[in-house]
Amino acid sequence: MILTLLNRKPVIYFLFYITFILSFIFGENSSGGSLNDSSMMQVYLNQIEANLQNGIMFFIETKMVHSPIFYIIKSILENFLNKLTSDLIFLTLGFLIPIIFYSILKKQFRGLDKNLLFAISLVLYFSPYIRSSAVWATNDNIAVLFFVLSLSKFLTYTKKQDNNLKDIFLSFFYLVIAAYIRQYYIIIAVAYAVLLFRKIEIKIFFYIILFNSLLLIPMILYTYNYLLSSSNYVLKGFAKPDLIFSPLVFFTMYLFYMFPFFFQSENYKKIKEFFKDEKIFFFITTIIFIFIFFYYELPQNKYGGGIIYKISQLIDSNLFFIFLSYIGGILILLTINFNFKNLLVLFVFCFMFPFATVYQKYFDPLMIIIFFGMIKSNLIYNNINLKKININLIFCYFIIFLIGANIYYYLLLKNYLS
Repeated sequence: MILTLLNRKPVIYFLFYITFILSFIFGENSSGGSLNDSSMMQVYLNQIEANLQNGIMFFIETKMVHSPIFYIIKSILENFLNKLTSDLIFLTLGFLIPIIFYSILKKQFRGLDKNLLFAISLVLYFSPYIRSSAVWATNDNIAVLFFVLSLSKFLTYTKKQDNNLKDIFLSFFYLVIAAYIRQYYIIIAVAYAVLLFRKIEIKIFFYIILFNSLLLIPMILYTYNYLLSSSNYVLKGFAKPDLIFSPLVFFTMYLFYMFPFFFQSENYKKIKEFFKDEKIFFFITTIIFIFIFFYYELPQNKYGGGIIYKISQLIDSNLFFIFLSYIGGILILLTINFNFKNLLVLFVFCFMFPFATVYQKYFDPLMIIIFFGMIKSNLIYNNINLKKININLIFCYFIIFLIGANIYYYLLLKNYLS
């Protein structure tokens, strides 16, 4: 039923934009943290507006993990225009993310049903994190926006026969901007470079490295000064390393976001066949998770961990979290093609946040974007090709998630205020 309504794309975009405006008016905070982030951000904006150099030093002195770039841009816009206009601009920029994601899907699944690809792209409009970041004008959406712009150009370069070097340089340029806003995006540049190494001339590869190095000089200098004064706080605080918890969260995020795309009886028949052929992978994965359950002490974090981790804390069951993480790991084995590119992408994103505290917003909407934009999966390709994606179920799943997130954080805020 939904697919028949997708021919009038401008109308659908307009209706979704209206929902963003309504969310802005009513102050949607379905991510839980955007409201607090916005309040905290105002303190740093005030420092930047008073004096740029002192404002940047204030970031370092207060051990603020975010880069000051977004705050500088926002303060300029607010001074040049006004706060309301500035906030509406950032709202609109967040709204553009699914539109660019649709262009990525058309490149990645060239020749397949565009209405179905359009429907998949619309799923991002139900993301509590995109919506909340758009409403409260936080830096998350702008970083994601430049990442999807980067990925779109990267796919343009890699998918075309007549490669245009402008596309690949633009891809890295957009990615560097994303990294200036959210520093962890720079890790994706490493993945890009590795994937390009065998496909381009050494001379061009050297130019790309030089290009990125020059663009990143200010970031390197800022990061050096930041770590010089905050290394102990970083390593013992929010960025305390944990190379086991991070993959466990990643696997639960994969399960949570990818499960509805594979919820079909035919897929489970294919999974059963794969299990017969690849028993060794299942055996090794099972042994690893058994060891984790018995010998790894799961961190008890008040914040972060994602929805499955929060449920495991609510019911006081580490087994629940580790078991569903195991199921997520198995789902990865079953749904992706085993090749160098896929394994590299999974490794990068699996260890992108190697910390004891990992927030769900790190993977929303990133998980859907990387799966459909960077991962090769014959299973999902065939499902899209044969139109066996249950888009009605997918929409219901993510709408329930959005409504549930709004209710949960509304009640949490109400209890806090009372």
